[in-house]
Amino acid sequence: MLSQQEIDALLSALNSGEIQASDVTVKEEKVKLYDFKRAMRYSKEQLRSITRIHENFTRLLTSYLSAQLRTFVQIQIDLVDQVNYQEFIASIPSRTILNVFQVNPMDGKMIMEMNPQVAYAILERLLGGQGDSSSRNGTLTEIETVLMQKIFSRASDMYQSAWKNIENIHVRWETIESNPQFIQISSPNDTVIVIALHVTIGEITGRMTLCLPHLIVEPVLPKLSTHQWLSSMSRSSVPQQDKIKQNLDTIGVPVIAELGRATLPISELFNLQIGDVIGIETGKIEVKVGQVTRFLGNPGLQKGHYAIQIDQTIHSEGDDI
Repeated sequence: MLSQQEIDALLSALNSGEIQASDVTVKEEKVKLYDFKRAMRYSKEQLRSITRIHENFTRLLTSYLSAQLRTFVQIQIDLVDQVNYQEFIASIPSRTILNVFQVNPMDGKMIMEMNPQVAYAILERLLGGQGDSSSRNGTLTEIETVLMQKIFSRASDMYQSAWKNIENIHVRWETIESNPQFIQISSPNDTVIVIALHVTIGEITGRMTLCLPHLIVEPVLPKLSTHQWLSSMSRSSVPQQDKIKQNLDTIGVPVIAELGRATLPISELFNLQIGDVIGIETGKIEVKVGQVTRFLGNPGLQKGHYAIQIDQTIHSEGDDI
């Protein structure tokens, strides 16, 4: 803002020719349009973190469906964006497959929308077909609904695993709907995150879409920064070897103590009677782990039970001594 004295001085300089009118420029303020009906609640950095989480999910889901369907499966992220819930509902077909999941501890619901052709291709493969869904044009039967529930209940476990570096959530499959108008997980103007996935199953291609309402995402927003993501990844990678070792420590293996051996002719073996005594070659007792002799020891008693006292450990080639 110029004072009256400054304005008079500027006009005087223009009249005397000290400055030219072209030298005087007016800076225009840049105005950014903002639509309050479509509030952008998430930054680009937060959306990138959401993308990374769902890249992990697509890898897990691809491996699972490939094993279940015994065919080529590829799932890739096409789009991650934020829209209002009304726009999401308007963007999906009126007849589709909608899996609804309950998400705790946020106490909210999320949607996985699936193109019917993709859903029918999955069902065809599960029921022994070739995955051709072109002949299908109807709703799911009760048996098909149970099969879809089985597949996507397992998918919900994978979704939990994809989020574990950010937040421990519990996802439970709830129901299947075919009409999006029957599902109301958020108010029409609330912002939701939409993750569009491109799915290929054999020769069939289609789209799956995840819808995350703000109620689910809001509690974890502070953890979606790049710094938080990298620190959580580093914390989870450090104890990975310890976790593997801990899981291996609980695996049961058969341990057998072999008291001795005896060799008998077939004729004597067939003539054995109750009360006969077989002489065995005595010595150190061999203790086998699986089919491999790993220890030598002597027989004894421990608290009223037969026991073996280990005297020697036998190392085989390749052991880390």
